[in-house]
Amino acid sequence: MDDYQYEREEDRSALWIKETAKEVQKLKFTVENNKDQLTSGSATGGCCPFNWDLFGSSCYYFSSLSLSWNRSKDWCEKEGSHLVILTTNEEWDFVTHHTMPNPFWVGLTDGRTGRWEWVNQTPYIMERRRWMPGQPDSWTGHGLQGNEDCAQLHSSGRLNDMHCSKQLRYICQKHSLRG
Repeated sequence: MDDYQYEREEDRSALWIKETAKEVQKLKFTVENNKDQLTSGSATGGCCPFNWDLFGSSCYYFSSLSLSWNRSKDWCEKEGSHLVILTTNEEWDFVTHHTMPNPFWVGLTDGRTGRWEWVNQTPYIMERRRWMPGQPDSWTGHGLQGNEDCAQLHSSGRLNDMHCSKQLRYICQKHSLRG
């Protein structure tokens, strides 16, 4: 390597170090600012744990791991949350936007009472427009014991009843931390 190439390499390295130092300073400021907001209780709009998304007054976790409905429910509860309960059109839109193109478990089941209810035992008011055509159908031709007692959110944003042992991604929901 001649002297000219060596000097250019040094210049590039120095520039990279300078840019990296700027990025580190920006990150440090962001972390300190978030820490100050959390400890002073002045966070505006609420805040969520790492890898959770804020919408309204709730935090949402969209898993990349697939579990059965019951294991998904347990995982959410372990995190101080529950499988998602969808109550507004805006919330349906937000969740659907984040789930495409994969199906996800939601907190809706008819396994306890034979009637559809959310995981907090609030009865689900049947809205046909929220379900895939012909659903729910409690299909038993899957070769598994029992009916389809758990609801999944299809990539279309509509519900489908599914056997609870099926492994799908899941959505957890909990209240955001508010200032």
